[in-house]
Amino acid sequence: MPRSVAILIPRVPSNPDCFKPSIMTETYPPPYRRTVDDLDPESVTTDTLVAMVRSHRKGEAYPTPEQLLHNLPVVLRALCDHVLTGQATALDVAYRIASVIDALEDHARPPEPARRTH
Repeated sequence: MPRSVAILIPRVPSNPDCFKPSIMTETYPPPYRRTVDDLDPESVTTDTLVAMVRSHRKGEAYPTPEQLLHNLPVVLRALCDHVLTGQATALDVAYRIASVIDALEDHARPPEPARRTH
């Protein structure tokens, strides 16, 4: 989604409204987001793919353990169907598996300890 930046430009002094700012809006493209096409297939690792998945999911809520368990067969069937189309590359399939790993690992991490002040 493009971001907008407002720039205030003062009006010319001959204008009676010279002290009222006008707004000019410029739109910038969203920041570049790496994809599997940017990776070297010879040197990519599972950890690299999981890190990429995490960067793509930044700011999104992870599913609950119940949702993960409920959706896992659906996700795996979709992956299987994708492979069977013959259009999936090894990196594409590995990225999708890394996505499942990331979702599962997110719930396997112990919660951060609460800070107690005495």
